[in-house]
Amino acid sequence: MRLVPSVASTLVIVALTGIQGGCVGKYEPAVRQDLSALRADFAFLTQEAPPDEDPGGDALRSSVEAGLAGYLRLALERNPEIRASFERWQASVHRISRSRRLPEPTIGFGYFVESVETRVGPQQARISLQQAFPWPTKLTAGADAASAEARAMQRRFEAQALLVAQRVATAYWNLWQVRAAKAIRREHLEVIRGLSASVRARISTGAASLADLQQIDLVAAGIEDNIRGMEEAERGAEAQLRAAIGVAPAFPLPTPQEPGRADMPMASPAALASLVRAHPMVESLGFLAEASEATARAEGADRFPSFTLGTDWIITDEADTPGVKDSGQDAVILGVGIRIPLWQGSYADSVAAAEADSRAQLAEQSALLDRVEAELATTLANLRDATRRVEIYRGTLVPQAEAAYASVLGAYTVGRATVAQVLLAQRDLLEQRIELERARADHARTWARLEELVGRELARQPGPSPGEKDDRHG
Repeated sequence: MRLVPSVASTLVIVALTGIQGGCVGKYEPAVRQDLSALRADFAFLTQEAPPDEDPGGDALRSSVEAGLAGYLRLALERNPEIRASFERWQASVHRISRSRRLPEPTIGFGYFVESVETRVGPQQARISLQQAFPWPTKLTAGADAASAEARAMQRRFEAQALLVAQRVATAYWNLWQVRAAKAIRREHLEVIRGLSASVRARISTGAASLADLQQIDLVAAGIEDNIRGMEEAERGAEAQLRAAIGVAPAFPLPTPQEPGRADMPMASPAALASLVRAHPMVESLGFLAEASEATARAEGADRFPSFTLGTDWIITDEADTPGVKDSGQDAVILGVGIRIPLWQGSYADSVAAAEADSRAQLAEQSALLDRVEAELATTLANLRDATRRVEIYRGTLVPQAEAAYASVLGAYTVGRATVAQVLLAQRDLLEQRIELERARADHARTWARLEELVGRELARQPGPSPGEKDDRHG
């Protein structure tokens, strides 16, 4: 009995290795490279979720003090939705190798309870090795389907990151707007209190009436109530921003930096439309449709025969009769099997189901394209309106309200205007200033929505800084 590898077993191993190595998915190298690059750039995505740190920790404090960019970085590191989307992408990449693997080989052993006597000696046992080989497109198409699905999960991770960034920016500018409006109301309250002190002094000289003072105090009480209401709104806005970036409720949020210049993007509407059509979520549906097409090819492979290659090694003992030629020579048997696909109707249904899934993904992609193109038009309209409002409030309405208030206040000082006229002018100025800040916040929020739609940061048209006069329109 000689325990040596058989030629057939060697052929099985060589065939197995060759087929496995030739079934790399269409997008597999690229998607694995992208995943490795992301791990290198953002090592936190491969680690446990970051624990809640000291609210006064230097790392977190420096991030939020860096402005919106710091908040976005925190969201990428700590937001659980981004983490979940990344893990789905990572899981889909790991599934590619499963889709292209061969069936496991089978090794069997049989022992002859009563040995079979042959001329060269009694047969003692049998060792068998069997390897099944599906129709070639079963593995190649399966790997293509899994790699296309991994590409789709990558695009959905990118789309999730864009969506979270837009949520963070929206919450950030909501908080800025609330705090800016509250600061304006506090300034207005101080002015009203100063006016109240002036009227009290005039009452003592008979130049003003008690009714004037009561009217001023009523306005002051209303402003104080508005400020208390805005403090509640501020707490709500802070909670939304903390949730978006994934920090503890006690984490302090400094006052956000002011919005940038209110302007339109440098890119043309046609260029923006092409970017929208290449949005990661739109592309993900295309990759899912491609994955379903590859799945249909893999299911179609079941309609063709599959093969089994095997070998049996019969262990033979030495012959009882001395001098027998080839005494104890082991027997090696090569075998080939064919699986006969009988249930063609069922296989055809599986192919039809995968093809229907592909058509459904393409239809969803078309519907999504219609929605995002309409959303782009709406967002650009909103952006133009916000730009217009910022320009008219900053360049016309607020300066006019300031001039009117100064004029009425001067007239009141010399006794040619009433307290009611002063309060009305001050209220008009307050409303115009608050509307200006609302328009600036609307522009910033709409800009964040536009960047989420196109999937990238956009450059602004050249123009003056927020504090400079805009002469571009004559």
